[in-house]
Parts: sequence; C-alpha cells; structure tokens
Amino acid sequence: MMFWILAAAMAALLVVALLWPLLRKGAAAPAAADYDRTVYRDQLAELEQDLERGLIDKDEAEAARREIGRRLLQTEDGASRGAARRDGGTSGATWRRLAVLLIVALPPAVGLGLYLHLGTPDLPGLPLAGRDPGGPLEVGLLEKRLLERIEAVPQDIESRLILAQVYARTGRFGQAAEVYRAAIAEVEKQGPAPGALHAALGESLVAQDKGRVGQAARLAFAAAIEADPGNARARYYAGLAMAQDGRLEGAIGVWKGLAEDLPADSPMLGLLRRQVAQAAQEAGIEPPVLAARPQGPQEAPPAGAAPGPSAADVEAAQEMSVEERQQFIRAMVARLADRLAADPADADGWLRLARAHLVLGEPDEAKEALAAAEAQIAVLPEGAPERAGLSERLEGLRRELP
Repeated sequence: MMFWILAAAMAALLVVALLWPLLRKGAAAPAAADYDRTVYRDQLAELEQDLERGLIDKDEAEAARREIGRRLLQTEDGASRGAARRDGGTSGATWRRLAVLLIVALPPAVGLGLYLHLGTPDLPGLPLAGRDPGGPLEVGLLEKRLLERIEAVPQDIESRLILAQVYARTGRFGQAAEVYRAAIAEVEKQGPAPGALHAALGESLVAQDKGRVGQAARLAFAAAIEADPGNARARYYAGLAMAQDGRLEGAIGVWKGLAEDLPADSPMLGLLRRQVAQAAQEAGIEPPVLAARPQGPQEAPPAGAAPGPSAADVEAAQEMSVEERQQFIRAMVARLADRLAADPADADGWLRLARAHLVLGEPDEAKEALAAAEAQIAVLPEGAPERAGLSERLEGLRRELP
C-alpha cells in the first residue's frame, strides 16, 4: 500500500508542476503571442534537424515549413488586431487553462479511480519463488536436452529413464509410460529388459488411471515379476489388482508374503499394513500380523534400471507445491548419489550419475562421477564381460564434457 501512496504523491507533484505556469495570472494576449512565436521558431529548428537526420523527406519538410511560417506570420500581425485580442484575451486564456487542466489531470485521475474500483491495491506482493519464473523453465530445458540426446543416441537408456521420471513427477504419466515402453523396446534389442523397467511402466499406467490397475498395467507387472520374482513394487500392485477384483483374501496373502521379504526399515511396510487392514475389514476377517525380515543392507537396483516413482511418490506428487516441483530434479540426482556413497562398487551407477550431471549442465560433478566410475572399472577382472561396455560408455561420456 505504501507504494501506491508514493506513486499518487509523485503523480500529484507532476501535475502541479505542469499546471503551475498555466495557472499564473499575467497579460494574456502579449504573453500568448510571444509564446506562440517561440514555439513556431523551435518547430522550424526541429524541422531542419529532422530533415538533416533523414527522418522526413524534402517534400514533407517543405509543406511543414510553409504551414509553420503561415502561423508565425499570423502571430506577428498582432499589431493591427491588438485591441480585439486584448478584449478577448482573458476569456481565451481561461478556456485554454481549463482545456490543459483537463488534458493533464483527467487521465491519471480516471486511471487511479478505475484501479481503486476494479483493481486490488491491498493484494500482498507475491514471493519470488511463488511467481514460478524458473521452475517450469528449468524442467522444460531439461526435457528439451533429454529429447535431443535421445534423438541423437537412441540407445542411451539413462536419458530415457530420467525423462520418464521428469514426466511422472510433473503429473504427465501417459508420456512417462510411453518413454518406459520405448526404453524397454530399446533394451530388448540386446536382451531381456530388467523387472524394474516393467514395474516402472506399470506404475505410470496406474497413476494415469488414477489408481486403478488396468489390463496394460497388469501385463507390465506380470512381466516385471517374470524378469525379477522378488520385485517389491510389482508384487504390491499384483496384490492391489486382486483387491480391486474383490479377491481380498488373495491380496492379503500376496501383501503378507511381500512384507516378510522386506527389511524392517522398509517404508513400504506402512503402506502394506494400511492396505491389509482395509482389505481385512472389507472381507470381515481378522487382519494378519505383518512380520518383516531382520534389517539388513538393501540390494542395489539392477544395472541400467533407474527406479521409477513409488506409490508414495505418486501420492506426494499430487500435493507438490511449485517450489517442491522445482527441486525434484536435484532430489533424483541426490538419491542416486546417496546410494553410490553407501555402495560405491557400482561402475554403472557412477556412469548414470555422470550422465545426469551432464544433462543438468554440471561438468565438474560429471568429471568426479566419471573418475569414480573409472576406478570401479579398473578393479573388474580383465575378462569380465561387462568391462568393455562400461569402458566404452565412460569414453563416450568423457567426449561430451565441455
């Protein structure tokens, strides 16, 4: 509100400054004639300057010069009409002052009145983070870079997985599913796709269908379990599909078995307990006790497969603020970096981390990840089948460094 008070005060001072010379009393006729002559002479001088600068052509300049000269001669003819001008001077000056007053003061007054009536002067300022100048822009830039990379190098699965997570975390689950399908197709050119990729595809389809496990999602989870019978996410959604079909006791059995295979500190246990309790209540039976296995080190995800959004992630994404969505890209990279810090013996993981830093425009961090990847590749046996492929990817990423 203080801004508008200051703006109104400055506008009032400007109006007074413009009107003050016109509101002073004086000899109307001689002052007006002198003023007119001064104005016309200034116009002639400006006309010559415009002609020299090429702003107008000679014909326009000549026509304007004749018109200004005619008006100048009229002001110099005041001697023969002095009496008449003196008689009507007071009235003419009054009308001129009134006209100028309306022209100068009326627009800002009308504008201020309209704003006070239709605007919201008391609306508080919006914080910079809330204006969202760079969040969507950052996500859009990352998406563009990933699409360009995928078009140039279709076999770059890491870029496809990051792009799918970008789509999933911003609520574009259909596009995420298409990217996962393309990634699976690309991987299957060389061999079977890992279960984590099929599970990520299934989760995207479930999120797109607002929590319903449809036929396409069921096929994806079935493929995930076939490739990796221990895949926790695929097993959870297999139980959810049974619950949605009304096979509540079967769903409880699937979830109970899954809970027994999870470590005691798994965040999925809370979700399983809620689902089992709800299914048992609907079935009219006593809910079983879910016993997790003793806490231990978690297995790293299969090489070449980045984790997709979990069920909790999908739920949380619906409630994200703009600022939280701006930070999710960094969180994705930080999650992978934390896992590698706990288990650095993963050359493939370091290469994926380097790829992520390159996409984010962070070459120094990418160099550090590549150095760690090189160290892990060096300790592999000379005859290890994966060593050649990892070394080739390492050199390819190094060539992309600025």
